[in-house]
Amino acid sequence: MEEVNQSAAFFKCNICGFVFEADPNFIPIPCPQCGSEDTART
Repeated sequence: MEEVNQSAAFFKCNICGFVFEADPNFIPIPCPQCGSEDTART
């Protein structure tokens, strides 16, 4: 049985503006598009 990640949240990169879903328990969260760790929860 596959476990659904209930703690996933949306983040936006402050550098390139990319919006993505990630687990907020893992800090810092790098942007998957540009690699910057300057991301904020949306």
